[in-house]
Amino acid sequence: MKGAALIICSVIFVGSVLDASFGAEGYSLVKEWETAKVLKVPESVCYDPEAKVLYVSNINGGPAERNGKGFISKLSPDGKILKLKWAVGLNAPKGMAIFKGKLFVSDIDRLVCIDLRSGKILKSYKAEGALFLNDVAVDEKGNVYVSDSSPRNSAIYRLSGGKLEIWLKGPEIKRPNGLFYKDGVLYVGSSGDGRIKAVDVKTKRVRDVATVGSMIDGLILDEEGFFIVSDWRGRTMLVRDGKVEVLMDTTGKGINSADLGYIPERKLVLIPTFFDNRVMAYKLVGR
Repeated sequence: MKGAALIICSVIFVGSVLDASFGAEGYSLVKEWETAKVLKVPESVCYDPEAKVLYVSNINGGPAERNGKGFISKLSPDGKILKLKWAVGLNAPKGMAIFKGKLFVSDIDRLVCIDLRSGKILKSYKAEGALFLNDVAVDEKGNVYVSDSSPRNSAIYRLSGGKLEIWLKGPEIKRPNGLFYKDGVLYVGSSGDGRIKAVDVKTKRVRDVATVGSMIDGLILDEEGFFIVSDWRGRTMLVRDGKVEVLMDTTGKGINSADLGYIPERKLVLIPTFFDNRVMAYKLVGR
């Protein structure tokens, strides 16, 4: 945002960092930091490994509200808010992905391209028929995939060659949300049936990978081949060899677990808490 002051917010530690842990069989989450409650309905966290910064999408209103108040925050990997309103002029921004100096952000029924150097919106792509665009992933060629989680549309769009069009739609993909791309495969968190799907991007062949059994929001495939999955209602889970282990459950506290971010070199899981207005960071530790 032009003329915006640089905002540095203190990182809040709760008790002993090592004492703040949650676990599953074999693995646990150890709390490292959390931001102050200055974010405005944070939905997604995206890590930029080149610049070593985090981007956080802030809905700042209702999840499908077109109010022009949505924005992107810029954080350090240690949770300091470097600029609260780094990019502005959005409605209800959610998933994000980075490719060659550009940040792609879903915004209800459009995909917005933002310049990483300036935070300015470069272009906006309308997704015809979209009702609730959600997560975003990008492949090595720069094709951008966007999920529409609405039950009436329930599709995956792809931006390729400057055109944003429906790429995949059908009974195998029910209310797709979380997306993660790796090595020619687009992994999809299907909220409609609680399953993780693997889609071959060349053939569009869909196969089931694991059954999570609940709504899937964030979806990460880590360096060991394990999935880290969030259920928006407040559960963060590890999926390995088809087995689901609950790492943390904050549903009873009313703290959401939205679209996860991840810093692989630190094994740091970044959880945007949505209505709780924070980002919390936990290290994934193996026992």
